[in-house]
Amino acid sequence: MNTKFKEIVKLFQKLPGVGPRQAARFVIALMNKPEEELQEFGNAVANLHKEISFCPVCFNISNNGLCAVCLDKKRDQTKLLVVEKITDLDSIERTGLYKGLYHVLGGAINPLDGLNPEMLRLEELGKRMDNLAGKNVELIIATNPNTAGETTSHYLRDLFKNKKGVYITRLARGLSSGSHLEYADEITLKHALDYRK
Repeated sequence: MNTKFKEIVKLFQKLPGVGPRQAARFVIALMNKPEEELQEFGNAVANLHKEISFCPVCFNISNNGLCAVCLDKKRDQTKLLVVEKITDLDSIERTGLYKGLYHVLGGAINPLDGLNPEMLRLEELGKRMDNLAGKNVELIIATNPNTAGETTSHYLRDLFKNKKGVYITRLARGLSSGSHLEYADEITLKHALDYRK
Protein backbone atom coordinates (compact mmCIF):
# COMPACT_ATOMS: atom_id res chain seq x y z
CA MET A 1 0.00 0.00 0.00
CA ASN A 2 1.09 3.58 -0.70
CA THR A 3 3.39 5.00 2.03
CA LYS A 4 1.71 8.42 2.05
CA PHE A 5 -1.71 6.76 2.38
CA LYS A 6 -0.46 4.80 5.41
CA GLU A 7 0.92 8.01 6.99
CA ILE A 8 -2.42 9.81 6.64
CA VAL A 9 -4.29 6.76 7.99
CA LYS A 10 -2.00 6.81 11.06
CA LEU A 11 -2.83 10.50 11.59
CA PHE A 12 -6.56 9.73 11.62
CA GLN A 13 -5.95 6.87 14.06
CA LYS A 14 -4.75 9.44 16.60
CA LEU A 15 -8.35 10.59 16.96
CA PRO A 16 -10.30 8.96 19.82
CA GLY A 17 -12.27 5.88 18.81
CA VAL A 18 -10.82 5.68 15.29
CA GLY A 19 -9.28 2.35 14.37
CA PRO A 20 -7.23 1.45 11.27
CA ARG A 21 -10.20 0.47 9.10
CA GLN A 22 -12.24 3.54 9.91
CA ALA A 23 -9.18 5.75 9.40
CA ALA A 24 -8.62 4.16 5.97
CA ARG A 25 -12.30 4.80 5.08
CA PHE A 26 -11.87 8.47 6.04
CA VAL A 27 -8.84 8.84 3.79
CA ILE A 28 -10.56 7.12 0.86
CA ALA A 29 -13.64 9.31 1.35
CA LEU A 30 -11.43 12.41 1.31
CA MET A 31 -9.72 11.20 -1.87
CA ASN A 32 -13.13 11.28 -3.59
CA LYS A 33 -13.77 14.91 -2.61
CA PRO A 34 -13.08 17.85 -4.94
CA GLU A 35 -9.92 19.86 -4.33
CA GLU A 36 -11.89 22.91 -3.03
CA GLU A 37 -13.50 20.80 -0.27
CA LEU A 38 -10.13 19.40 0.73
CA GLN A 39 -8.70 22.93 0.93
CA GLU A 40 -11.66 24.05 3.06
CA PHE A 41 -11.24 21.01 5.34
CA GLY A 42 -7.48 21.56 5.64
CA ASN A 43 -7.88 25.28 6.41
CA ALA A 44 -10.53 24.56 9.05
CA VAL A 45 -8.21 22.07 10.80
CA ALA A 46 -5.17 24.36 10.45
CA ASN A 47 -7.05 27.30 12.03
CA LEU A 48 -8.76 25.26 14.75
CA HIS A 49 -6.81 26.77 17.66
CA LYS A 50 -7.14 30.31 16.29
CA GLU A 51 -10.92 30.22 15.80
CA ILE A 52 -12.19 27.88 18.52
CA SER A 53 -11.18 27.54 22.16
CA PHE A 54 -12.47 26.38 25.53
CA CYS A 55 -14.40 28.75 27.76
CA PRO A 56 -12.07 29.76 30.62
CA VAL A 57 -14.92 29.39 33.15
CA CYS A 58 -16.88 26.22 32.28
CA PHE A 59 -14.67 24.66 29.54
CA ASN A 60 -17.44 24.56 26.93
CA ILE A 61 -16.55 25.40 23.31
CA SER A 62 -16.28 29.14 22.72
CA ASN A 63 -15.12 31.75 20.22
CA ASN A 64 -11.92 32.61 22.14
CA GLY A 65 -13.65 33.98 25.24
CA LEU A 66 -16.61 33.14 27.40
CA CYS A 67 -19.08 30.66 25.89
CA ALA A 68 -22.71 31.52 25.12
CA VAL A 69 -23.91 29.86 28.35
CA CYS A 70 -21.53 31.82 30.60
CA LEU A 71 -22.34 35.07 28.78
CA ASP A 72 -26.11 34.60 29.28
CA LYS A 73 -26.97 36.54 32.45
CA LYS A 74 -30.50 35.08 32.39
CA ARG A 75 -29.14 31.63 33.31
CA ASP A 76 -29.82 30.44 36.86
CA GLN A 77 -26.61 31.25 38.74
CA THR A 78 -27.59 28.94 41.63
CA LYS A 79 -27.46 25.73 39.60
CA LEU A 80 -24.21 24.18 38.38
CA LEU A 81 -24.44 20.97 36.35
CA VAL A 82 -21.21 18.95 36.14
CA VAL A 83 -20.66 16.82 33.02
CA GLU A 84 -17.77 14.69 31.78
CA LYS A 85 -17.58 15.96 28.19
CA ILE A 86 -18.73 18.85 26.00
CA THR A 87 -20.93 16.42 24.06
CA ASP A 88 -22.81 15.69 27.32
CA LEU A 89 -23.36 19.42 27.82
CA ASP A 90 -24.60 19.72 24.25
CA SER A 91 -27.09 16.86 24.73
CA ILE A 92 -28.57 18.48 27.84
CA GLU A 93 -28.62 21.92 26.24
CA ARG A 94 -30.54 20.59 23.20
CA THR A 95 -33.44 19.58 25.47
CA GLY A 96 -34.01 23.24 26.35
CA LEU A 97 -35.04 22.14 29.86
CA TYR A 98 -32.00 23.16 31.88
CA LYS A 99 -31.36 26.89 32.40
CA GLY A 100 -28.44 26.86 34.84
CA LEU A 101 -24.65 26.85 34.45
CA TYR A 102 -22.29 24.01 33.48
CA HIS A 103 -18.84 22.71 34.30
CA VAL A 104 -17.07 20.28 31.95
CA LEU A 105 -14.64 18.01 33.82
CA GLY A 106 -12.83 16.74 30.74
CA GLY A 107 -13.44 13.07 31.52
CA ALA A 108 -14.17 10.75 34.43
CA ILE A 109 -11.94 9.16 37.06
CA ASN A 110 -10.69 5.89 35.60
CA PRO A 111 -7.31 4.69 36.92
CA LEU A 112 -7.29 1.78 34.45
CA ASP A 113 -7.19 4.32 31.59
CA GLY A 114 -4.75 6.55 33.47
CA LEU A 115 -7.35 9.22 34.32
CA ASN A 116 -6.83 10.34 37.92
CA PRO A 117 -8.65 13.17 39.74
CA GLU A 118 -5.66 15.49 39.20
CA MET A 119 -6.19 15.24 35.43
CA LEU A 120 -9.78 16.55 35.59
CA ARG A 121 -10.88 20.15 36.04
CA LEU A 122 -11.71 19.64 39.72
CA GLU A 123 -9.53 22.46 41.01
CA GLU A 124 -11.34 24.89 38.69
CA LEU A 125 -14.68 23.50 39.89
CA GLY A 126 -13.61 24.11 43.50
CA LYS A 127 -12.73 27.72 42.68
CA ARG A 128 -16.12 28.21 40.99
CA MET A 129 -17.88 26.82 44.05
CA ASP A 130 -15.91 29.26 46.22
CA ASN A 131 -16.98 32.14 43.96
CA LEU A 132 -20.63 31.06 44.20
CA ALA A 133 -20.44 30.77 48.01
CA GLY A 134 -23.37 32.29 49.85
CA LYS A 135 -25.81 31.72 46.98
CA ASN A 136 -27.08 28.27 48.10
CA VAL A 137 -25.90 26.50 44.97
CA GLU A 138 -27.27 23.20 43.70
CA LEU A 139 -24.39 21.11 42.38
CA ILE A 140 -25.96 18.68 39.92
CA ILE A 141 -23.74 15.69 39.16
CA ALA A 142 -24.44 14.47 35.63
CA THR A 143 -21.67 11.95 35.10
CA ASN A 144 -22.40 8.81 33.10
CA PRO A 145 -24.01 5.85 34.91
CA ASN A 146 -20.99 3.58 34.42
CA THR A 147 -18.10 2.63 36.71
CA ALA A 148 -15.96 5.69 35.88
CA GLY A 149 -18.95 8.03 36.13
CA GLU A 150 -20.03 6.57 39.47
CA THR A 151 -16.47 6.83 40.81
CA THR A 152 -16.36 10.48 39.75
CA SER A 153 -19.78 11.11 41.28
CA HIS A 154 -18.69 9.69 44.64
CA TYR A 155 -15.46 11.69 44.49
CA LEU A 156 -17.41 14.92 43.83
CA ARG A 157 -19.83 14.16 46.68
CA ASP A 158 -16.91 13.63 49.09
CA LEU A 159 -15.18 16.76 47.82
CA PHE A 160 -18.15 19.09 48.34
CA LYS A 161 -20.27 17.38 51.03
CA ASN A 162 -19.14 19.75 53.80
CA LYS A 163 -19.16 22.89 51.64
CA LYS A 164 -21.51 25.45 53.15
CA GLY A 165 -24.38 26.53 50.91
CA VAL A 166 -23.92 23.60 48.48
CA TYR A 167 -26.76 21.16 47.88
CA ILE A 168 -25.59 18.11 45.90
CA THR A 169 -27.95 16.21 43.59
CA ARG A 170 -27.49 13.51 40.93
CA LEU A 171 -29.44 12.99 37.72
CA ALA A 172 -32.18 10.40 38.22
CA ARG A 173 -31.62 6.96 36.77
CA GLY A 174 -33.82 3.95 36.20
CA LEU A 175 -36.07 2.41 33.61
CA SER A 176 -36.22 4.02 30.19
CA SER A 177 -39.54 4.79 28.53
CA GLY A 178 -40.89 1.93 26.46
CA SER A 179 -38.81 -0.71 28.22
CA HIS A 180 -40.03 -3.89 29.92
CA LEU A 181 -39.31 -4.82 33.54
CA GLU A 182 -38.47 -8.40 32.65
CA TYR A 183 -35.52 -7.24 30.50
CA ALA A 184 -34.08 -4.75 33.00
CA ASP A 185 -30.88 -5.69 34.83
CA GLU A 186 -30.63 -5.61 38.64
CA ILE A 187 -28.70 -2.32 38.80
CA THR A 188 -31.25 -0.52 36.60
CA LEU A 189 -34.10 -1.86 38.75
CA LYS A 190 -32.26 -0.83 41.93
CA HIS A 191 -31.86 2.74 40.62
CA ALA A 192 -35.47 2.81 39.48
CA LEU A 193 -36.59 1.88 43.00
CA ASP A 194 -34.09 4.16 44.77
CA TYR A 195 -34.99 7.21 42.70
CA ARG A 196 -38.73 6.63 42.41
CA LYS A 197 -41.04 9.64 42.66
